[in-house]
Amino acid sequence: MKNVLGGGAVNSLVADCSDEILHHEMKAIVQKMDRAVQQGESLTSESIVRLSQQLDTYVLIAQIRKMRCVS
Repeated sequence: MKNVLGGGAVNSLVADCSDEILHHEMKAIVQKMDRAVQQGESLTSESIVRLSQQLDTYVLIAQIRKMRCVS
């Protein structure tokens, strides 16, 4: 995944990314965040912030999917 995703890239991931892949990617990001914190990274460090932004992207994808299913 790119570090910065535009609206088109998010729309593509919403359509193309399976629930299993979405779950796997989110879990992998959380594990990377856990490892970084265990190694002494600050929650405001650049690497943690970048991982948090990536996780936010996947959360957004899940929210968009849920809204599509509800409507």
